Amino acid sequence: MPKYKNRPPMAGDTPVWHYTSLDAVISMLSTGRLRLTRVDQFDDPFEGSVPKQDIDNLVAIISGGQTALMMMGVYPHHFPGMSTPPRQRYLDRFQMMTERRRAKIRAAHAVCWAAGDESEAMWRLYCNDGRGGQGVALRTTLARLEASCAFLDVYVSPVQYRYYHVGSAFDDEMDALLHKRKAFEYEHEVRVLHYDHDQYLKLIAERPDGAPPPPDLANHLSLDWSLTDTIEEIAISPYADDAYECEVRRRVVARSRSLESLIGLSVLSERRYPANF
Repeated sequence: MPKYKNRPPMAGDTPVWHYTSLDAVISMLSTGRLRLTRVDQFDDPFEGSVPKQDIDNLVAIISGGQTALMMMGVYPHHFPGMSTPPRQRYLDRFQMMTERRRAKIRAAHAVCWAAGDESEAMWRLYCNDGRGGQGVALRTTLARLEASCAFLDVYVSPVQYRYYHVGSAFDDEMDALLHKRKAFEYEHEVRVLHYDHDQYLKLIAERPDGAPPPPDLANHLSLDWSLTDTIEEIAISPYADDAYECEVRRRVVARSRSLESLIGLSVLSERRYPANF
């Protein structure tokens, strides 16, 4: 498992939750694989963004470079032995940053977990088996999640949240994929991330006029992973009725009887407690 140099500290016993559908859990049990989604398919249109300071730093570099290229093109007799510079793919620094940001998220797949206590907001946002909030949540610890990914080519790191219009520039290639805007901080995301650097280089490479771009990676990437060896609890949505609870228990136990004792109602479910509690 590769290491991310700017990974923020988080205790190994921190609970982490994956809110999902029952079908997704059954698929994990059936295939023994964890499904990651290509990052450009996520709902946040600013995935892969960089701080304003990165763009400001680029201005000086591009300005100097563009001046030199223009001089070589307009006054070639001042640069003997050097050929006229080729047409530049990026005529605008913002175009370049945008294309590279999009290439970065098209070369990465991730699956998201939420650190800390069970979250009512996460039930509503990420579970929708029939109606908002109905689904299941897998709970483990950060240490067990990392151990389950130890032999996979993935990063496991808490996401850092920040303002992008102020503050320092990024200093690591993975920063853009492991930071999000401050307004998303309520997610407390821990991201399992696979990054294909070769695909990124293909996407940003110069190509002849009219040449098609390289094909995209698949929308989803599945990696060998054992749910039964990793999970400590399978929580059923607080909005589930009796029928849905029975379906969860029946389908999960049919795949793995060892998980029967780990299935329970959410702590937010009123059906978990005695009447008039």
